[in-house]
Amino acid sequence: MTTRATVIAGDGRDGIKIRVDTTKPEESTILQKLGPLGDFIGSNSPPFPSGDSLEKVVKGSSEVVIRTTFCDENLRVSRNDARYNDIYVFKRKSFQGVFDV
Repeated sequence: MTTRATVIAGDGRDGIKIRVDTTKPEESTILQKLGPLGDFIGSNSPPFPSGDSLEKVVKGSSEVVIRTTFCDENLRVSRNDARYNDIYVFKRKSFQGVFDV
């Protein structure tokens, strides 16, 4: 599953406030097993409006502050500010394109 979010604001030097927008299965192993049918379903299915659904249940529940506790060129470790034991790890598989910094 891939959840897309919008950055709303910065929060200190190590945090960002984000709002959940949508969720969609991407690179799903189940859809891969279906071959061309899975490719068709994956590319033609609209994303689920998870942010709007969360807001209908509890106002403000689609927003969260994420704090980055470690970051280098290949790995980022971030935590949910409200539930600090919720850990998110992003590992870069490769660099795409050329970037000037």
